[in-house]
Amino acid sequence: MSSVLTIRGGVPLTGRVTVRGAKNLVPKAMVAALLGNEPSVLRNVPEIKDVEVVTSLLQLHGVTVEKDPVSGDLTLDPKAAKTASSTAIDAHAGDSRIPILLCGPLIHAIGEAFIPDLGGCKIGDRPIDYHLDVLRQFGAVVEKRPGGIHISAPKGLHGAKISLPYPSVGATEQVLLSATRAEGITELSGAATEPEIIDLIAVLQKMGAIISVQTDRTIRIEGVRDLGGYNHRALSDRNESASWASAALVTRGDIFVEGASQRDMMTFLNTYRKVGGGMDIGEDGIRFYHPGGKLNPLVLETDVHPGFMTDWQQPLVVALTQAEGVSIVHETVYENRFGFTDALIRMGASIQVHRECLGSVPCRFGQRNFLHSAVISGPTQLKGTDIDVPDLRGGFSHLIAALAATGVSRVTGIDIINRGYERFTEKLAGLGADFDITAAK
Repeated sequence: MSSVLTIRGGVPLTGRVTVRGAKNLVPKAMVAALLGNEPSVLRNVPEIKDVEVVTSLLQLHGVTVEKDPVSGDLTLDPKAAKTASSTAIDAHAGDSRIPILLCGPLIHAIGEAFIPDLGGCKIGDRPIDYHLDVLRQFGAVVEKRPGGIHISAPKGLHGAKISLPYPSVGATEQVLLSATRAEGITELSGAATEPEIIDLIAVLQKMGAIISVQTDRTIRIEGVRDLGGYNHRALSDRNESASWASAALVTRGDIFVEGASQRDMMTFLNTYRKVGGGMDIGEDGIRFYHPGGKLNPLVLETDVHPGFMTDWQQPLVVALTQAEGVSIVHETVYENRFGFTDALIRMGASIQVHRECLGSVPCRFGQRNFLHSAVISGPTQLKGTDIDVPDLRGGFSHLIAALAATGVSRVTGIDIINRGYERFTEKLAGLGADFDITAAK
């Protein structure tokens, strides 16, 4: 049953939260366990919806998934991997886009894969064409069937020379998960190199894969016949850490984020400091706080790593509504990521979205007539209103806007936030937020 969050805003968030393994790594590392012939252990696993979805999908395919009740560590044993019924798999259609990444490992493990129609956040096109093209280049046969896609490889998967037109994280993951046990050598140019990608490569190397990363975004994989298991602690979720940092800034609060990693957040930390946010970087986390006084406007462009992450953009835009002056944000990764600003405008924010590339260089969306640049004028007083969560990061951004606003906000559709934010309502309560949760009528 869906829930409604009734928020009484104007209370600074103060206290401590703990951030565990990255949403953009943990489910993929779980999928990687399918490639091994021995059990794997994954540590620092968060309790989020995507982990539940992948757990169910792996169990449907015969993988034993056991969770340590104390540590939360997962043990994944693929030795009984099997074909699952399309009806059972279809029950997960719409829950996540992760299933497309099971294709390569399932082909290696059982010879075929069925992937249901895919869901996910409505922030852009996110076509699976990259994935299917990659699999075809490895020698897979792709067939459209009712309710999904059947993929097989009668002659097995073979190494290929692949070039991505854009450094897609998902397509890079697909290549890594498919190529490690493919016959021959795979060379991927134009690859994504996000920290979560490097951590996935570390997982695969622990299993016995041979993978090298070049400085020009080229990844070379030498296929091996068999892989073992892994024992791995997932890197911390830099997106959740940045979200809590923005929450501290928006609400004029003070939050210590245990688990936040300076190394993986350097670009965000530079921007946070330019806006006027305060931070103390420690060994076990980072303290983020509003130091008092005015916040500064800025010009910002999202980009693939090592640029400013698109997932950091939405929460920071809320903070920019409180900056003194005009800020410009140019989104170059997802074309529809500014849909969340409609609710902010209803709350009193001054935001205009444009089709033009308002950044240092034109991007691919300017030629396609998308509203992908935003001009934010501030500071503006936000006022409580009714909000329906549109997507994961946009939804969290709406929450922190409501927490900073005067008056009462009713936020519906909050269950989608569980996909990437572990126990977020418990964390809000621990930070002193004033809210109630009720079942939607």
